[in-house]
Amino acid sequence: MGELALLPSRRALRRLDALAVLTVLGFAAIGVAAGVLLADLARLGTGLGDVARSLDLAARGLSLLAEVPVVGEPAGRLSDSVAEAAGSVATTATEVRGSMGTLAVVVAVALALLPLPLVLGVYLPLRWVRHREVRGLRRLLAGPVDPTLVEHLARAAVFRIPYADLLRVTRSPWQDLDAGRHHRLAAAELHRLGVTAPRAWWEGAPEQPARPR
Repeated sequence: MGELALLPSRRALRRLDALAVLTVLGFAAIGVAAGVLLADLARLGTGLGDVARSLDLAARGLSLLAEVPVVGEPAGRLSDSVAEAAGSVATTATEVRGSMGTLAVVVAVALALLPLPLVLGVYLPLRWVRHREVRGLRRLLAGPVDPTLVEHLARAAVFRIPYADLLRVTRSPWQDLDAGRHHRLAAAELHRLGVTAPRAWWEGAPEQPARPR
């Protein structure tokens, strides 16, 4: 996992950090927007509530007609039917408002949390491993010059640095490795990781530090 965490360059890592932040913020914004839209649909319940009240008023009016001779009995039956419909619509309105409100919250939270398993479960652990590895590398560089470490970094540079950038460091990387000229390549690998090569490397070394590009 340590080798995987060290693969991105410092520049690429900054882009990945920005991408991770933008992804989290983007899904949070999408979740909020979706929640607001679904909450607006809860207004359907308010409209149904208005319909229920109108039906209830109509039922009351018909109930008054029930007292009129001749038309009273049919009006009474119609009043009961309208009142029953008003109650049914009122119940539906309450259910719509409650369900849409709950759905709005659930959808908003689900969308906002969607990228977190990837970010928290994969990216942040790799980011922490990267921080730990680079911190350990800085501790090693603060001590006496370790030729094995220099060679290790030089060989890593050949595989990790893009070919065009590698040629700016040396035109013959494999020959340099075979000849034991490791410092320039090792310094380039450190630069890729965002670490400065120590001055002690160049004391008595035939090579000069590679210029960062």
